[in-house]
Amino acid sequence: MDYLYALQSLREAGPDFINYFFLFISEVIVKSGVLLVAIIFWSCNKQQGIIIGMSYVSAFSINQTVKNIACIPRPWLLDSRLHVDPLAEKGATGFSFPSGHTVTAASVFGQLSVWKRKNKGLFITSILIIILTAFSRNWLGCHTLKDVVFAVIVAGISLCLINFLVFLFSKHQDKDWLFCLTGCLLSIIILLIMQFKPYQQENVYPLITDCYTSCGMTCGMLVGWLLERRFVNFSIEVPVSTKVWRSLIGSLLILLLYISGGKLFAFMGDHMAHLAKYFLIFLVIIYIYPLIFNMIERRQK
Repeated sequence: MDYLYALQSLREAGPDFINYFFLFISEVIVKSGVLLVAIIFWSCNKQQGIIIGMSYVSAFSINQTVKNIACIPRPWLLDSRLHVDPLAEKGATGFSFPSGHTVTAASVFGQLSVWKRKNKGLFITSILIIILTAFSRNWLGCHTLKDVVFAVIVAGISLCLINFLVFLFSKHQDKDWLFCLTGCLLSIIILLIMQFKPYQQENVYPLITDCYTSCGMTCGMLVGWLLERRFVNFSIEVPVSTKVWRSLIGSLLILLLYISGGKLFAFMGDHMAHLAKYFLIFLVIIYIYPLIFNMIERRQK
């Protein structure tokens, strides 16, 4: 905690633009990771888009499961000397250990760095984003050093797991339905365990919302992957202008779903609304949007 207290002293004494910089790193760049996955999938490399996306949802799921097993409160709840940055507090949901923002950055940009390891510029940039994201969560007072270090470990485990499953799947590609079904069932079982396990904290309702988010993301990703493989199978071998339009229109669509998705499913309650929203977002990214642009592009030929 002394480490966080020292950073807090620097944060409070320093100019505001430093806080805004780390807030930008922490919130904007990390949350754009999903868009990055989508653009890679639609326009750059389908297989790598899926691998990075799977790495992200699996790391997020593992991380969220650990959060709700460990049940460690946020730093400012453990030590009255500490104060979270007001602008960062809204995004600091659920329990503290491990860091969700850090695991997102480490899984997305970690897998990107593995894919583009021969591109020194992109490799270094990806690693730098991971380091800056982890440090930003400490600087803003949202997480302890232990939270961010363990989040990077979780992301590393996820990368190894997904790459092993990719290798396994290459030997049994006709079993795509089994991979999908197993992943969805596992995610739902974990959600039910996290929902009904006993918690010592009072008012745990908002502390398990992200478990529903995790389940929605995982199931949306897996179902979308299976449906795209079976019924769409779009091609990356298209003109650059087509790739640009795919990315621009698709990005706007995903941003719209992020903004309006919560309101669209508000009648379902916070938990199920989060599950439905993120299921839809990933289903749109992997299956529905490719289905639409694939049909349009075929008619134009």
